[in-house]
Amino acid sequence: MRKTIVKIISNGFLYGVYAFLLCFCLGIIIAHLPLGLFLEISIPIALCSMILNGAIYTRFTKPVKVLEKIKINKEDFENVIIEAPANHLIDGDIVSGKLCLTDKRLLFKSREQEEFTWDKSELHTMVFYRSFKNKGGEFTLKDKADRRLMFEVDQLKSWKTVLLDN
Repeated sequence: MRKTIVKIISNGFLYGVYAFLLCFCLGIIIAHLPLGLFLEISIPIALCSMILNGAIYTRFTKPVKVLEKIKINKEDFENVIIEAPANHLIDGDIVSGKLCLTDKRLLFKSREQEEFTWDKSELHTMVFYRSFKNKGGEFTLKDKADRRLMFEVDQLKSWKTVLLDN
């Protein structure tokens, strides 16, 4: 229990600081509130923001170390080009796992060991969307049945380079 509380606080700390700074800007600079009243309002808001965002982040994200340990079975004749932890949109749900691109196929294996495979020659219409906050982002592909496949990765530029070159 103590470990979970520490994880929630560490994951939400930055959100709490942002909420406190936002309250500061609104209270002191714009509304000209006295410092005592400002602290009475902003500290509870910052604490609630920290706990709520930390709990959401802790509940819905998976540790990268766990995802990196997922083993993807490849054929003997395949060469791995790039692989990394990723999220995949499956039937409206985001599933964490590991994404692997070989010279023949694109493979995704979820944390629950469910494996999805697409022949590289069947994939087309690649669109890449960068994230605002880091080097990651998401990309979409279409398979031969024109179904849209969406993946979220940390190093989007590397995936874009590899997918467009091959």
